[in-house]
Amino acid sequence: MSGGFDRTDFSVVAKNRARLPKPWRWEIYRAGRQSPIAHSLEFFDLRSTAVADGRAALGRLLDKLKF
Repeated sequence: MSGGFDRTDFSVVAKNRARLPKPWRWEIYRAGRQSPIAHSLEFFDLRSTAVADGRAALGRLLDKLKF
């Protein structure tokens, strides 16, 4: 899947996608795409928790893709 991409072309963003008490979800984006390539199935009460979990998921994804 590399196709000219490297680790820095991927990012994690926390988005407010639901109502309280757990509105936050992480999404992983790749450079050049407007839609996420992955997102959390669960929602989080804090943005910081969503970002931390998303960064861990991004690490696992990149390891799986051999980046």
